[in-house]
Amino acid sequence: MAAQGKHHRFIYIATAFVALLFIGLIYAWSLFVEPIETDFGWERAQTSLIFTLSMISFSVGMVVAGIIEQRFSPRIVMVATAIIIAGGFIAAAQTTTLLWIYITYGIIVGFGVGVGTDCVMSVAVKWYPDKQGIASGGMLMGFGMGAMLLSPLVTVLLGQFSWQTTFLILGVVFGIVMLAVAFIVKLPPAEFVASMHVAKAADESGNQKRDYSALEMVKTRSFQLAFLWLILVSSGGLGLISQAVPAAEEVLSATGMDAAASAMMATAAMGGISLCNGFGRLMCGLVWDKFGYRISFLWVSVGFALSMLLCGVAIMLSSFPLIVAGFMLLGLVYGGNMATMAVVSSSFFGPKFFGINYAVATLQMIASASAGPLVLATLQTSTGSYGPAFWAFLAVAAAALVLAFVIKSPQDMEKHASQS
Repeated sequence: MAAQGKHHRFIYIATAFVALLFIGLIYAWSLFVEPIETDFGWERAQTSLIFTLSMISFSVGMVVAGIIEQRFSPRIVMVATAIIIAGGFIAAAQTTTLLWIYITYGIIVGFGVGVGTDCVMSVAVKWYPDKQGIASGGMLMGFGMGAMLLSPLVTVLLGQFSWQTTFLILGVVFGIVMLAVAFIVKLPPAEFVASMHVAKAADESGNQKRDYSALEMVKTRSFQLAFLWLILVSSGGLGLISQAVPAAEEVLSATGMDAAASAMMATAAMGGISLCNGFGRLMCGLVWDKFGYRISFLWVSVGFALSMLLCGVAIMLSSFPLIVAGFMLLGLVYGGNMATMAVVSSSFFGPKFFGINYAVATLQMIASASAGPLVLATLQTSTGSYGPAFWAFLAVAAAALVLAFVIKSPQDMEKHASQS
């Protein structure tokens, strides 16, 4: 049974990849910013809150999913996901006020995305207790690449139809895809899980691993330091993702390029973030499995700092190639950051409670999604440029780099305590 289950388990990673590919469109919010602002005359500081709310609701949705997964089958949870996301998009298409789009797109769609993400990941990771890094990175690659692969389609839809009609179409498509996923995902048999746990009973240092409940996890210094590190790195990534197209257009406008061409190139630049976001998640999984957690935290922190430096210099020199390079590097490290969050939850604290533990870890996005886009939008509004925000995030990256040297796994913490 174990060998048979191991043979066909790839289908659950593939299903999670496809589900997260569509769910990753939540990162393409910047495509809708200007059409919506043009229709209603809203300012950037007002519309940036929509993305912030979606990230906060995403985190809340994951926590709720982590709880209800203990009582309901993955199929039921994914059917609920289909209804919530489709309903949110369709309702958002009726927007006439800021409050309405805050509730529909920001809260409802974001919540549904969080529920679906936690459900498919919780199922898939339970099939791969022996390869947690590559499994988490592989399926999260879909999440990161969703905006890149599907943004061209959304751009075509926005060119042919209004943003309201585009929302309606997306609602129908999301509903169909999530319902299809609902009829595929299922948990591994108990005997398969038991056999795989025996094979992976101890980590590389010989320390016996154990499964931490969410309450036990949050009390550990390992989690607390990793949680703070995640907030610092995510704030820069979420800030730039929410404003990627306008930031690129600032550089292009300084070169004298006309508005239509500028919008097209800026959208392509945002696609670079998404592409690298996806590969960054897979790369982090490979690095974690091959070199361990220390190198994983370090390369993400250093890359974050370098990306902010490139973007800041790009604004100063009005260099589009430099800002694209900064975007792509940030995509890599932001993707690595998101994969790290998943692998920390399973590798540090065990796969048994992965659903709720990963959901608790994603609560860091409430702080990072509140701070990142707000800082970027506020500094841009007050100075007329995105440059100052990039320098501010460079300082944040320096703090993350310091933390990368301090974080230790619970097993290493216990080993150190026993030796001292």
